[in-house]
Amino acid sequence: MLTIEEFTYLIIVASLSSNYVLVHTLGVSDSMRLPDSTEAVPAIALITTSVMTISCGVIHCFEEIILGPLQLVYLRTLSFMLLIFAVVSLHKYLMKKYKVYTDKIFDVFFSLLFSNSAILGIALQNSQNVKSVFQAMSHGLGAGIGFSIVLISFSNIKDRITGSHIPQHLRGGPIALITMGVISMAFSGFRGIV
Repeated sequence: MLTIEEFTYLIIVASLSSNYVLVHTLGVSDSMRLPDSTEAVPAIALITTSVMTISCGVIHCFEEIILGPLQLVYLRTLSFMLLIFAVVSLHKYLMKKYKVYTDKIFDVFFSLLFSNSAILGIALQNSQNVKSVFQAMSHGLGAGIGFSIVLISFSNIKDRITGSHIPQHLRGGPIALITMGVISMAFSGFRGIV
């Protein structure tokens, strides 16, 4: 069982000092493909955090119950991808069933969430370092919070990096990558804290 100190430590490390988007460069393309309207970004961040947390718990249980005892560890990546697909599909089904969203933005977002490399990266790192399902889920929650911080901050900055004041050859992807690099340098200051 996790103590509150271990839980807090895992959340802070996963969200700030070991941010998957900015430090490990996983899920960068998903964080740069945000919709133009900033109203949908908090919902996207919440869904991503939920998928990361639940998939980390499901994947850890699957590995401990099936892959480990049956010595099928070589199927780790493929089975993790299928489990992530199942968790994302379940989220999409529940969202449509209870009519949580009606925008077409979310249909595009769910197709991007299927291939989010940050979720698979968290699961693979958890399989090497984590011993309990609570640690896996808290690590997934922290990574989701870190991903949400990047999504929300980048959506707020995105308005400032579009327009005629940006040179022609830097518009679009190049200025977005430069901005991500600057944000990444800002987050590197958290490494010494924890």
